[in-house]
Amino acid sequence: MKKTPVWLFNFSSSSNGGGFNRTKETVKWFDNNFGAYFIINDKIKDEIIVHNKKNKYFFISENKIKRLFIDGYYLPKIIDEIGKPDIYFSYGIPVFNHIARINWFHISNALSLKTKNISLTFMKRIQMWILKKRIIRSMKYTHIATGESEFSINMLKDKNNEKHIKCFYDVLPNGYDISLVKNVLNKKRELSYKYGITIGTYKYKKIKVALELFHEIKKTNNLKKMIIVGSFDHIPKSVVDDKFVEIKSNISTKELFNLLYNAEFYISASQIENSSIAALEALILSKNLVVSNIPSHDEMLRNFETKKIVLENSRAEFIVLENKNKNKKVVPISWIDVNRKLFQIIDNFNNETL
Repeated sequence: MKKTPVWLFNFSSSSNGGGFNRTKETVKWFDNNFGAYFIINDKIKDEIIVHNKKNKYFFISENKIKRLFIDGYYLPKIIDEIGKPDIYFSYGIPVFNHIARINWFHISNALSLKTKNISLTFMKRIQMWILKKRIIRSMKYTHIATGESEFSINMLKDKNNEKHIKCFYDVLPNGYDISLVKNVLNKKRELSYKYGITIGTYKYKKIKVALELFHEIKKTNNLKKMIIVGSFDHIPKSVVDDKFVEIKSNISTKELFNLLYNAEFYISASQIENSSIAALEALILSKNLVVSNIPSHDEMLRNFETKKIVLENSRAEFIVLENKNKNKKVVPISWIDVNRKLFQIIDNFNNETL
């Protein structure tokens, strides 16, 4: 009988957004199946600790200084307690030792590999520059590297090739809450007025450009409102003061899915994405998409009939997917399938290295 490998997952840098979703779903799946060891950010302890049938957890307090320069300081103590695992899966954290028989690095943020010509604060740029250097230096200890798109994988592959570092690469996509998606899709659209929606307000999301695009689209589509989902902290005052803008913060996944489903247009002017969860959700739920012409968006839409437009003032290029051309049914991948793929990747790696 084939022995189930001992897994150690490091999600200590993930406490919100897509990282939190992946953490929660991985924890849930392993607790219902084989069990695993998890290193978790203590900010989400209450949401995670309920899955305690088979898993064991180590909760780490986030320390940004330690994370930037000596991340993984807690690992020797954990390894002393549990022994050497078969597989160490690190979500966005450099792998700086022979921690397991198979060390696995997952790219959690494309900014850690590319910052050139991307709008970032000075501190974020420095942070990502340091992280990139540490990731590249740590790749000599890494056997498997995954990302959420071919774009992010290829960036890392290029860096490794420059250093003549060999690694096994694969795409490990984001999953969906299938039951929630089905519940939303089974509803009738509730349209009291037409609106556009954009998600995320970090500087590289280019909210001002997204709003400019909204105003261009509304001329011919009778849009009444632009809904921005995200924190007020990162939104320029000129955007906040626009009479067509409505900002929504701290909303549930269910509310977000309903907003996407009823939106006439999903709009994204983002300069870079690993693989945008919001855009993938919009591809399933929203009627029309207008997204920046960046590699991950282009990859997402390559099997659809699209067109390109250029925004006059910013000269930014966008990809348009109209509802009438969403003729290829999008089949969302479940988190169950994503977690099963972990084992497929291990099998493929073992077969290649035999």
